[in-house]
Amino acid sequence: MFDEDAFQKALDRPRLRGDVPEYLQSNRAEPIRVYQEAELQAMTKQWFVDFADKLDHYSTHFHQDLSWVMTWAKKYWWSFLVRDMDLNHELYAADVRYTDVSTFGHTIVGIDEFVKYNFAFFEAIPDWRYDPLPDQVYIDVKPDGTVRTVIRYIGSGHWTGALRLHPFDDSAPRVHGNGQFIQCPAVDRYHFNADGLMQEGETLYDLVDGLQRGGVLPGGDSWQLRALFAASWIPSALTRASRRIPRVF
Repeated sequence: MFDEDAFQKALDRPRLRGDVPEYLQSNRAEPIRVYQEAELQAMTKQWFVDFADKLDHYSTHFHQDLSWVMTWAKKYWWSFLVRDMDLNHELYAADVRYTDVSTFGHTIVGIDEFVKYNFAFFEAIPDWRYDPLPDQVYIDVKPDGTVRTVIRYIGSGHWTGALRLHPFDDSAPRVHGNGQFIQCPAVDRYHFNADGLMQEGETLYDLVDGLQRGGVLPGGDSWQLRALFAASWIPSALTRASRRIPRVF
């Protein structure tokens, strides 16, 4: 059950399992220092303090009580950290619409589908945790009083399983992890309705960056990546050829 005490305990609860390196064993061009879990915990605690100050300021400026956004943020973060979906009806509209890089342009509709999408990541990365990055949250209040937010955060965990992509079920294409630790930034956009529930959302991240950070995709100067990208010539050539063939019907 969620309350302030449960939230504070979740802030203090370690989630990462196994070795966490000082630097990612990635295939990116430059070394990437890893946020250790103690840093992530301290950073997240301070983020909520700073976010409360920002909401107080906006509440005064817009003459509108925005303290509910803090309650929503705590419930949202807590639910994913402890994998408890009992509060979904207090967080999302029944017909919530959501998109992600992994949906290939499809829109996820409904709470059940939204949960299935999120748990695809948790099943591939069992110790996956989300932590908001300092001073990187933005709030927009529309003239009708509805709220929209954008937040940049970082995900951390050991990619030990297969990440299912859309439609996130047994028929889905999968990207297989190699067991190593990954830490990757992303940006989320949330639009709330008049009842304070997420009506629409989106997660954005650099797919190539994420796969290279996880050691799944080769580095940019490797022959493997060059060969992989060079193979795009085949479907491109077929598409060009099909356009030159006159249509009979």
